[in-house]
Amino acid sequence: MHITTRDEEGIVVFDLSGRLDAQTAAAVGEHLPTLLADRTQALLNLAKVEFVSSIGLRVFIKTAKQLRAAGGALKLCCASAGVLKVLEISGLESLLDLHNDEASALAAFKR
Repeated sequence: MHITTRDEEGIVVFDLSGRLDAQTAAAVGEHLPTLLADRTQALLNLAKVEFVSSIGLRVFIKTAKQLRAAGGALKLCCASAGVLKVLEISGLESLLDLHNDEASALAAFKR
């Protein structure tokens, strides 16, 4: 799993690539809070994520809870059909703020 970060209008965008599974989830889960620092608005761009396991889903949930507790929000965008299927099967699509593209996800922060 590879993570790059960038700033889009005050929102930290994490571009993830690779697999978020048992081998990578712990490292990503530890790394994301450090990258967030004092930020409360984050977007996970999943365009290059090939696979997400149940352990990987916990990373999304934990990050979303941390940001909500700080008065912020987490949004996800650009998930592949395979990743969307995992989110649907797990029932998390209703808990996580999913968007088809990055532009709509960034716009949702402004509402």
